[in-house]
Amino acid sequence: MTSEPEDPSRLYVVQQGGTIRLIKGGELQSAPFLDITADVQGSEYDEDERGLLGLAFHPQYASNGRFFVYYNSRSRTLVLREFRRSPDNPDRAEPQVGQQEQTRHTLFSIPVLVGNHNGGMLAFGPDGMLYIGVGDGGGDTSNPDPDDNGQNIEVKYAKILRVDVENHPTAPAGNVRGGDPYVWDYGLRNPWRFSFDRCRGDLYIGDVGGRLFEEINIEPRGQGNKNYGWSVTEGGTCIKDDQAISCDSPTITPPVVAYDHDNSDGSVTGGYVYRGSRIPALRGKYLFGDYASDRVWMLTWKDGVATPRSSLSQDLASESTIQGLASFGEDAAGELYIVSYGGSIFRIDPE
Repeated sequence: MTSEPEDPSRLYVVQQGGTIRLIKGGELQSAPFLDITADVQGSEYDEDERGLLGLAFHPQYASNGRFFVYYNSRSRTLVLREFRRSPDNPDRAEPQVGQQEQTRHTLFSIPVLVGNHNGGMLAFGPDGMLYIGVGDGGGDTSNPDPDDNGQNIEVKYAKILRVDVENHPTAPAGNVRGGDPYVWDYGLRNPWRFSFDRCRGDLYIGDVGGRLFEEINIEPRGQGNKNYGWSVTEGGTCIKDDQAISCDSPTITPPVVAYDHDNSDGSVTGGYVYRGSRIPALRGKYLFGDYASDRVWMLTWKDGVATPRSSLSQDLASESTIQGLASFGEDAAGELYIVSYGGSIFRIDPE
């Protein structure tokens, strides 16, 4: 769930099956803002990781109407594609029909390897570039990252990618050298949700773990080109020391937070640093949670040091209210929401 960069009254909800729904002034509109179900592979898979997974509005959306989506296509590819708002109706996207139109507006399309670990987050950074989270291609916990995509900078899998949408396909300066031109960070298993602190510009990445640990990785504004360790390490623990890089390599950046799978936790959902106005005590706190347990935590990161995470689960009654903490949402005013896989959206309000 997200909103236009300048209008918090219009909320957009990404649905896995291939539609984006508009909530305007608190009312769900009857017609979808975008419907690409014919091209999306996802609605037929119950509790699967495939589908329409990401949405980001251009920073100048109010004037240019451009937005971007990321999804699994029926041709078994992961697609990053641009759409535009309808010039006749701001509540609807402009339809694109025909293969030629789809190709012209597709920024990239890569094969689906297994079906899980697709990533899916899209967000514009403070530098105006579009960042994309892509998983390692899939697999199971008995054979982590079978193709060793995490440490292979020549592929898009297991990465945070960075694209200049104004000059595509020219890659922006500052990406990782010597590999795929769009790689910004690598060594990630499944960066399902990440975000930028809208005040400081720092990047917060929730990386879903395998057998051992869930991770929160944080990098200061503009300091990319990080190797977050997968699949050599997980949560800072050595798991696969048989690649070109060793577990104790100084090139690996350890997570700021790593937690194990005790107490029913098991799938981190990255969130946002709160920068709204309704709850002053939360300002500057990073909120994140877990899909498996529906727990919510917060921490503060400053000068490269994170405070211990503290629980918000009881305050939010999250464990009894949420049915699968699929995502957090942020509106244009900086207020935060929780998206439940059970079909509900909750706004975090003051008591």
